[in-house]
Amino acid sequence: MRKYVLDAHTHTIACGHAYNTITELIDAAAQKNLEMICITEHGPALPGAPTPLFFANYRVIPGKINNVKLLKGIESNIIDADGNTDIPMTFIDSLEIISASLHTPTFIPQTKAINTGAVLGAIANPQVDFICHLGNPTYELDYEAILQAAKKHNTLIEINNGSFFIRKGSKPNCEWIANRCKELEIPIIIGSDTHFASDIGDFPYVDKVLDTVGFPDELIMNLDTKRLLDYLESKGRVLFADPREYAQELFLIND
Repeated sequence: MRKYVLDAHTHTIACGHAYNTITELIDAAAQKNLEMICITEHGPALPGAPTPLFFANYRVIPGKINNVKLLKGIESNIIDADGNTDIPMTFIDSLEIISASLHTPTFIPQTKAINTGAVLGAIANPQVDFICHLGNPTYELDYEAILQAAKKHNTLIEINNGSFFIRKGSKPNCEWIANRCKELEIPIIIGSDTHFASDIGDFPYVDKVLDTVGFPDELIMNLDTKRLLDYLESKGRVLFADPREYAQELFLIND
């Protein structure tokens, strides 16, 4: 098993169908010696998801808790055939990491061409950092076209550990995707898709797939936090900003 130091895809009670608080996820991550986790709550179009104001107020959450770094982000929903998403653009500066996904409540599965076009539209969006759980067999997709587009747009591809037990039938698709990402030298990012804290940072099924296809460690974002942080900063993300620093500066000036 590789030594994974970050989990890129987690959810809290704020999403309406997960069962732990941010603090509980942080504590579980600390117990597993993770260096960083990403809170990627579902976008507001999904039933039960947080409102845009939830994402606007991310700034009050510290960037490091219990010695675990925390990136605050969103798993946005692809909502139409053009690949538009429900990223709350008014509050885009509050988001440190952004993924996009197909979910049946927000995008009903259609033809292979339409499904693929929707994903290609999201990949072309410069705000989207990675595409989640493409192995889901609910959506028929042209994986070659999607990975070629990801390579062109420098968009990361997620291999989702939760898919192996939540989205049954994902295994062969994930194996194909991982192998082709290796061939095309596309970096991948791994997410537990945690909806309960015990899953955080655990990627046993993804790890087996990566071994099967001989995936190179240097293309795995989760093995070094700097890889992911450098990637996000190269896209213009401002990371770990703390509004409290503004107040501290005010008092330093007055003193």
